[in-house]
Amino acid sequence: MRVSILIALLLACSGMSMAQSSAVAFEVASIKLQPWTNEGGAGVRVQGNTLYGEHADLYALVNFAYGLREDNLQLSGGPDWARHGILSNISGFDSTLYEVTAKAAEGTTPSVDEFRSMLRSLLAERFRLQVHHASKELPVFNLVVVKDGVRFRENSTDAKKSVSYHDGRAFRITAVHAPLADLVAELAYATGRPVVDKTGLGGFYDFDVAWSPRFSRNDLASDDQAEDRYAGADVASPGVFTAIQQQLGLKMSTGTAPFDTVVIDHAEKPTAN
Repeated sequence: MRVSILIALLLACSGMSMAQSSAVAFEVASIKLQPWTNEGGAGVRVQGNTLYGEHADLYALVNFAYGLREDNLQLSGGPDWARHGILSNISGFDSTLYEVTAKAAEGTTPSVDEFRSMLRSLLAERFRLQVHHASKELPVFNLVVVKDGVRFRENSTDAKKSVSYHDGRAFRITAVHAPLADLVAELAYATGRPVVDKTGLGGFYDFDVAWSPRFSRNDLASDDQAEDRYAGADVASPGVFTAIQQQLGLKMSTGTAPFDTVVIDHAEKPTAN
């Protein structure tokens, strides 16, 4: 009985905290058109008590607000202008890219989750944004160990973690006493898909691997034609699929996995400041 009462109290307190957090709003917020002129950056970031959006389309803002992947795999729907991006707006014509500056109350340091909550409220107010969630099976790569085993070693010492990156004609990642999560994150970025670690390797490892930033069709032949989006390869180094197999004894195979996705039901261009 006492346990049940304690759980009920904890749930009630948790619900109160969530309600209070969701009620927090930006103290000041500005949203302005910001045509792309081949200068500056693009994306959403937070610094101190302020959220900044630079050359951000609505998709970029929603991705941040709901904690989604930046590649839009978990986001769909909405009007055509919602997913504009800088590459489709080189001249600044018919711009639907925005500069966003949204400040929380002075003296506060909101968490990332609180910034996301406040941005969701801002988007609902200024863009009249309406969304719903849907679980969808999305394409992924499953990372597994090849038959002959891995070609890197476990580091069971108390060495300090070190991960270095070199980006040039070949991208190289060198790690000491690092979890495979660091490699998985880079593989997801390199392939443009979520990568699910199914190696069963939960320790800390030393590894060194390099691959070409561009990929050939042959290197992605197992990817059910998804390789069509890649063209050309740096002959000085292999593509990512070949590199991890030859240098690390790992392999990425295609698969699907359920993801929480967001669908934009309605959005309007923002009201004036």
